[in-house]
Amino acid sequence: MSYVVTAITHASTIEPAAFIELKNFIESLPLKINNIQILSEERVFDFHCSLVKSDGGTPEAHEAAIFERVKQEILDWENGDVIDLIFQKDDEFRKEKKLFVFDMDSTLIYQEVIELIAAYAGVEDEVEKITTAAMNGEIDFKESLARRVKLLKGIDATIWDDLKKKLEFTKGDFELTKALKRTGCKLAVLSGGFIELATYVKETLGLDYAFANNLNTEIIDGKKVFNGETIGEIVDGDKKAELLKFIAEKESIDLKSVVAVGDGSNDLPMMGVAGFGVAWNAKPRVQKLAPSKLNTKSIADILYILGYSDKEIKELEE
Repeated sequence: MSYVVTAITHASTIEPAAFIELKNFIESLPLKINNIQILSEERVFDFHCSLVKSDGGTPEAHEAAIFERVKQEILDWENGDVIDLIFQKDDEFRKEKKLFVFDMDSTLIYQEVIELIAAYAGVEDEVEKITTAAMNGEIDFKESLARRVKLLKGIDATIWDDLKKKLEFTKGDFELTKALKRTGCKLAVLSGGFIELATYVKETLGLDYAFANNLNTEIIDGKKVFNGETIGEIVDGDKKAELLKFIAEKESIDLKSVVAVGDGSNDLPMMGVAGFGVAWNAKPRVQKLAPSKLNTKSIADILYILGYSDKEIKELEE
């Protein structure tokens, strides 16, 4: 089995001394570097490796244990704040992805939608505190959603068009989704936010699926307002994983060919069932538990994780 460590620097180039330090770190692991491929000049490199095995245990179990150890050491690397390292199997599933599922808030868009809504009632600070606690895994997502939605009671329920104008799409969104569609990938947004804006994001980026929560409404004095509750099944972490499997089965896609991307604790379950997962500028706890982490400025850098070079990416985006 072959493996690959992809190094993506946060700056425009990597300094020679930093590259040597990076190479020395990889060689300090139970890895043998077979060759180095440049994906983006002076910025992104693939270190194609094989595992260095010691005696003991069955070959398969031993290799799996070494893989998990290397992955964790790479995630914990002290220079991870300036260079992202992604460790994975270098097999046919790396580039041949068939389905990408994305979180929405703080992933495909920069904002947390519920906080935008809360601003209309002047309760954004309180909502933000609950959101942060939920994304860090400090409180259950369903509980956090119920507490936050309750604070929206009485807000005008016709604000969606106004909110659409305020959404800020993450840098690299359009390049990434266009390239993935050119490869034949199916794309979905699975959000713990709300369906009106998830659908808007889906239509804007040309995605294939959108699933999210629904805010319930009531009429007060002839005005349609939020009643402080949701309606229907909650899209939490477990539901995201269930929806990922539903889409994969519907599209006849092997889970090994699925990638899940998100930033919060409620994205970890779908990363766990997908063939690969990326914690995108995620909360610290999520970065430690996810299969990989990416903290650059452009979400389109995910294409490097799949093994695409600048030349190949340019061809996909044309």
